[in-house]
Amino acid sequence: MNTGRPTYCARCHRWATALIEAGHPGTGRYRAETACARHEPTARRWASHAGSPRTTPIGGAPAVLFELPEVTR
Repeated sequence: MNTGRPTYCARCHRWATALIEAGHPGTGRYRAETACARHEPTARRWASHAGSPRTTPIGGAPAVLFELPEVTR
């Protein structure tokens, strides 16, 4: 899902905390939006026009530019 890049809120461009989806892809009745904690209720209302909304949390760890190798002695 998230490959180390930050995911931003579709409304205010802060870091997103959830993916809100409703409906089924490919049927013409599908809505999806990433949202921060502040805009999550609004995104759920918007998505509910296509069906029952589902919420998927987006990782809480901040994104990194590169991975550090594990150091063992």
